[in-house]
Amino acid sequence: MRTNLNYQFIDEESAQNLLFQYKDQMLENAKLLVVTDEKLSIVGTELHYAATVEGEKQKGSIDLANTWVPGAVGWQHPIPILLHKDYAKALIEVVDKFANKAKHNISFAKTGVIAQFNIAAQFIEYLCLNGNIHLEDINNKQIEELLEKLKVGGITKMLNISERVELFIDSLIENDELEPFLRRDDERRKARVKGLKVLKLAQCIGSVSLNQHLSNNIYQKVAKYLKSKNILVKKGFTTKGILESGQPSSKSFGNWFSIWNKFAKLDSDDHLQFIPFPNPSRLSKKHGKTASRTKNLDLEDVVNLLGESHKWLYEASNKIISLIKEIKIHKDKLLTDGLNHQYIQRELLPEFLLNSKKVNELEKLLSITIHRSSLMSSTNNPSAYSLTEVVTMLVSSCYVVLQTYNARRKAEIQDPLIGIQEQYFRCKSKKYNWYQASFYNEKNNERRWYTLNNGSTKAIRCLINLKNSWRGNDADGLFVVPNFGVNEQGGFKHFKFNFNKGKDSKISGNMFLEMALGRSDVDTGSQPFRRIYAIIFHYQYKNADLLALCHQLGHVDPDHTVVYVTEPASRDQHEQLHNKVKLTKNEKNESTIAIKEENKALDKVIEEVGIETTAKDILCLLMGTEKMAGKYTAYLKKVYRVLQNSIRFNSYTSDTYGKEFVDLTPEEKSGEMAKVLDARGHKHRPKPHASCHRKPGDAKKHKGPCEPTECAGCPYQEVKKVQLDIMKADLAELKTKQSDFSMLLIERMRDKEQITNLTILIEGYERSMRKNESLFSSGVKK
Repeated sequence: MRTNLNYQFIDEESAQNLLFQYKDQMLENAKLLVVTDEKLSIVGTELHYAATVEGEKQKGSIDLANTWVPGAVGWQHPIPILLHKDYAKALIEVVDKFANKAKHNISFAKTGVIAQFNIAAQFIEYLCLNGNIHLEDINNKQIEELLEKLKVGGITKMLNISERVELFIDSLIENDELEPFLRRDDERRKARVKGLKVLKLAQCIGSVSLNQHLSNNIYQKVAKYLKSKNILVKKGFTTKGILESGQPSSKSFGNWFSIWNKFAKLDSDDHLQFIPFPNPSRLSKKHGKTASRTKNLDLEDVVNLLGESHKWLYEASNKIISLIKEIKIHKDKLLTDGLNHQYIQRELLPEFLLNSKKVNELEKLLSITIHRSSLMSSTNNPSAYSLTEVVTMLVSSCYVVLQTYNARRKAEIQDPLIGIQEQYFRCKSKKYNWYQASFYNEKNNERRWYTLNNGSTKAIRCLINLKNSWRGNDADGLFVVPNFGVNEQGGFKHFKFNFNKGKDSKISGNMFLEMALGRSDVDTGSQPFRRIYAIIFHYQYKNADLLALCHQLGHVDPDHTVVYVTEPASRDQHEQLHNKVKLTKNEKNESTIAIKEENKALDKVIEEVGIETTAKDILCLLMGTEKMAGKYTAYLKKVYRVLQNSIRFNSYTSDTYGKEFVDLTPEEKSGEMAKVLDARGHKHRPKPHASCHRKPGDAKKHKGPCEPTECAGCPYQEVKKVQLDIMKADLAELKTKQSDFSMLLIERMRDKEQITNLTILIEGYERSMRKNESLFSSGVKK
């Protein structure tokens, strides 16, 4: 494989000069790019994308001038991809193919286009890194080597990102040129360093994206150098970056392979000459880790999280909102007096906090310290909280309550467009304290009204009142936090809240998690909250539907609810209602007894069909009617030899058939062997409705396959027949138990009720089967 281990870089100043020098050429190359989907457009050097969701456009853009790749086609250093016009065309065509199949939804504009673009561009980065001028130059050997790198360390290893970044950082340190790549707390030269300018680093080494690819070693090396120069480094700088790039998940592989395969299906002359990753699903499972399930939060964490959330929501929210209202009124009065808005923000509002009794009350209630030097920042006192941080924790508590009690996805709660909004919150009845919210379903792209519990109602009201308290009229959605910076119009500025934004963000749930759980390194994506909901409301018992009904009826014990669905009088009424409202086409017996009996019948049919299918395989082998080979055949032959020589088994066949195993007919041999294999755990798992169970010689006139829609009510439908037999056997057993006077009276009464229910079910099944007994002779009516 052609490679370029002597990586070439470009310094920050030269990169800016290159952008200025070739600006016109990049614009001309951008004009050659073509998109066919109405959700995409090329504006200058930018790829614009938009999706219409909830009647509004969600927009975004990617500047191709900021997408750099390693030097190729004569360049000895990294260049913007627009200077490589053939690769730029291929990249845009891949994204266009994705857009043509994608629907208008929130994920298209938020993550879909960006993910497609970056992953496709990283394949081009790989080609440039290894000296490929055209797509058609790549061969199978390169793809095999690429797969090996991917399997070990994913995209990071595939693009040698760690080595390239480390070499570049070393050169910057050696020449003392690190300053342009440092992110500081503010614009001051001596301010603390809080991070690295990742986009600039990516440009200078020729990488599409370094997000989630910079290693912790890089940050450690930079921090060590800065400290040697007596430069202040912010706490947490050395914890940034990934520890190691291990084997990616099969899901990631599947996504990459399907995108990269599109390079073989381009309309342009230059495209891959073969499908690089055939059968991406199989390949991804082979090379990737099996995706693990998200861990549930510990019970103790759930209790602490909900407890802290309710404390903030029910005890602290009114005091916080009242304080903010007072601050706004004071700010408006000072503005009316003609004072400068920056002076108000910097000096007078902190002074107001210093004299506020409500701040003292909040500190006592929440057992925290609220500093007064600024409303937004607490850098002067790291152990204290600013008012902005206090509001952030209140909003976090609302998020936790709404996520937990409504089992929605993250965006469906907090997103400005599809999340909770005031217009989708309503009171159905003040008398009955009945409130509803219209939640957006991200997967189905639609809204539905749901009844809220008291906690959710309180949380939405709190968010509405909080936003009104500082008059955030220009802020989208309810999940916003005032930073109390005063703009030139006299209004408060704000931050957009995101619970899972990341450990570097103050406007996230990290501080709230730290307070509630003592740590913030817990998985608090949508799934853990949805599982808390599931545990609380549904899955404490096996029959989730019955428990849901129990919850709706307000019963303490689900056994009480069973009476409602099994009591004979209620069943008669239930069947009459079904007939009147025509909810079902055929008669249905929906009691818990019917479900239990059907499950028993289904298990028995699967077991019997499994033995029967195994017996057919063995019979084919014995008779030689089909060519069979491989380990399965060898295994069957070994079983045959063992049974033939087994004294115990020959004794069993002599008792059963009056002859030894070797003298049995092929049908008898295969049947007995199948039973032995089944007892040892060998199972066939066919769909019991996939083949007809009619007797040999009976007509089957309909052409369709045996499916539930075709076989409903059929007398030859085996599950129904077996279920009837099982119910009759259970009925006989119940009658025997009910007539046993040694049993307790309450047990005999329960048996009597069960007998009545089973009798009704059996009569219904027999009536249904008689009604449909001519199904096969007359054909199925469509």
